[in-house]
Amino acid sequence: MLRKVSLLIATLAIAALGILVLNAQDEESFNLTIVHSNDTHAAHEPDGDGNGGAAIMAAVANQVRASVDNSLFLDAGDRFTGSLYHTVHLGQDQVALMNLMGYDAVVLGNHEFDNGDQVLADFVNGLTFPTLSANVDFSATELLADAPIEGSVIIDVNGTQVGIIGLTAPDSTETSNPSPEIVFNDDLVTITNTLSAELTEQGVGIIVVLSHIGINLDTEIAPQLENVDLIIGGHSHTLLANQDGGAADEYPLVFTNEATGETILYVQSGDNAEYLGRLDMEFDSAGVLQDWEGDSIFLSQYITPDAEVAALVAELAGPVEELRSQPAEVTSEIVLDGDRTVCRVEECNLGNLIADSFIWETGADIAIMNSGGIRRDLPAADLTFGDLLELQPFGNTIATLELTGADVIAALENGVSSITLNEDGQISRDGAAGRFPQVSGMRYTYDPTLEPGSRIISVEIELEDGTFAPIDEMAVYTLATPNFIANGGDGYDILVEAGMNVYLFGRVDWEVTRDYMQLLTPINDEDGISADDDTPRITALNAEVAPRAE
Repeated sequence: MLRKVSLLIATLAIAALGILVLNAQDEESFNLTIVHSNDTHAAHEPDGDGNGGAAIMAAVANQVRASVDNSLFLDAGDRFTGSLYHTVHLGQDQVALMNLMGYDAVVLGNHEFDNGDQVLADFVNGLTFPTLSANVDFSATELLADAPIEGSVIIDVNGTQVGIIGLTAPDSTETSNPSPEIVFNDDLVTITNTLSAELTEQGVGIIVVLSHIGINLDTEIAPQLENVDLIIGGHSHTLLANQDGGAADEYPLVFTNEATGETILYVQSGDNAEYLGRLDMEFDSAGVLQDWEGDSIFLSQYITPDAEVAALVAELAGPVEELRSQPAEVTSEIVLDGDRTVCRVEECNLGNLIADSFIWETGADIAIMNSGGIRRDLPAADLTFGDLLELQPFGNTIATLELTGADVIAALENGVSSITLNEDGQISRDGAAGRFPQVSGMRYTYDPTLEPGSRIISVEIELEDGTFAPIDEMAVYTLATPNFIANGGDGYDILVEAGMNVYLFGRVDWEVTRDYMQLLTPINDEDGISADDDTPRITALNAEVAPRAE
């Protein structure tokens, strides 16, 4: 017999039997408040407007938890990479902050694998609460085989058992740098349902999935999950909210299991410590979800920060400030747009500049920069090392290799393969993948209404005189790109399979960007990087990009 019966079936059965339900149900119900974060990416400090950051997040989490009897504080992954705090502290900043903030569980995100097994092991071993990842096998690794990483955990919340299952993006081998011994399993439905059945057999009536796989995959598998009440999402940086005009959808999304009729809720709350999710749920004595309400809370500058967390951030900031404050001898007269909702779906001036720097550095014919490697905007200002390190925090080297024209087209096909259309037929900005290619030395046209793998309509190569000619599929071109991409990252397997005369060990990407910016200084639209001039590098046919959120 299934652990849960849908609320509709239960209601009809009660009505048929003529049973009068009074206040006894209230006495047997269990209320649980989930406070959750995702994709914080070491954004410990407030943004330029004073919003967000760890201390304000901690203040809100503490206030919510103090106001209810039963609560959990959960994180859906990607604590690593994105600011100088991670560059300097390599995850130990997260250990100190998360322990102090009182998290109850975290799932590993793909970026937790960015810096190798030792950094990940130090992070996991330092946490005082469970780390989860059910679909990743660490058993063949020397440093992580015995690390405290579990597929699921049972947490006692004032006498009620709550099961938590963790899922990590199966394509982390493409989007990060896990060691070859780490094995990722993409059979997420089977893995989750197996664990949820085991938890149910142990008498666990409430089950939450901490998922770092992205909203598209989350919403695909949600109706197939059994015994699961809630999915807390991450990876796609999606803001679900009811009071925010820039939200992708309402909070929570509601799904129904295809076979059992069970209700499954789904939440996700943006990124970079700008929001904190709060979901209040009511369960009956059998663990059947009865009611819910909640929202993503904007972490406003007007909220008094938690003093202890603020003090810890200040302590961690010491060595960060030393590095951040050094001038880069670069001045930009224009805003350089690196927003993920822009560069991952259309041409952006910062993507053009970085790709141009690759050709300047290497003399290659063409360059591809994966948009996922562009991590922030740059202001119209005198820039610092901190600005540039946060722009390209992964420490990739510039690789060069030779490809035929046909293989260049195949690489671009991969780059545009993840573009999706929204209900209005527009190119969706939400949840876009980092493989989208910013380019130099060429331009391309694609049709996002066609099937992935057959979207590239034309590719043209820039000639020495600045004109363009159609790519020759038989000719060989030299490509410059981050070594992450040259090694097959973000799905660029064609570069591994077909690349010739591969050299992976050029200079570090942010240093090349800095030197090229110094050459251009002061940077302005006359440098040929504008994304809205008369000769676009990237053109989409039959669909426009959705309007940018205000």
